[in-house]
Amino acid sequence: MIRLIFFFLILPLNAHSDKHIPYFKSLAHDESWLRHYPENQDLKKQTEKFLLTEENMPVKVIEEFQNNWSDYTDWYRIELFNGIQGWIAHNQLSKKRTLLVLKDTKLYALKSYDPDSWLTIQKGLILAPKIVNLLEVDETMVKISVPRGKKSSIKGWIPLDNGVWGVSNKELQPLYD
Repeated sequence: MIRLIFFFLILPLNAHSDKHIPYFKSLAHDESWLRHYPENQDLKKQTEKFLLTEENMPVKVIEEFQNNWSDYTDWYRIELFNGIQGWIAHNQLSKKRTLLVLKDTKLYALKSYDPDSWLTIQKGLILAPKIVNLLEVDETMVKISVPRGKKSSIKGWIPLDNGVWGVSNKELQPLYD
C-alpha cells in the first residue's frame, strides 16, 4: 500500500518535469565548448567535442542535468540546426531568443506576404545564413529584428517555413487551439 501511494505521489512529478523540453535558448558567448557528456573537471577525458563560435546562435535544449549538490540546472544537452548534439554548461547559454535564417528570405513590413494584398510591403532581403532576434510568433510568420551594427536594427516579418530554425511546435500550439 505504501509503495502504491509513493508511486502516485512521484509519478506526477516525473511526468511534469520534462513537459517543458524541448525549448530554445541561444549561445551567450562567441566561444563555447560543446562536450560529449556533462563534465569539465577531468581534462584527461577529453570531453570537448568542438568549439562553437557564433554568439546568439539558437540552440534547442533537449535534456537538462543537475548535480546532486546544486540548486539549478548545471548542464544542458543541446541540438544544433544541423542535428549535432552535445552538452554545454549553463553559463554558456542565454535566454535571449534568436532564429537562424537558413535560406534567403524576404523581410516584410506587416504580417502579410500575399502578393495580391495591399498589406504586403517588402522591406528588404535577408541573406542566409543569418542570426536574427525573435520578437513575436504568429501561426504563419515571425516578427524579427535584424541587427545592423551595435545600436540599430531593422524590424519586420518573415514567413515561418523550413528556411527558419529556432521555433518549437509548442510555441505555435496555443495559436491553433
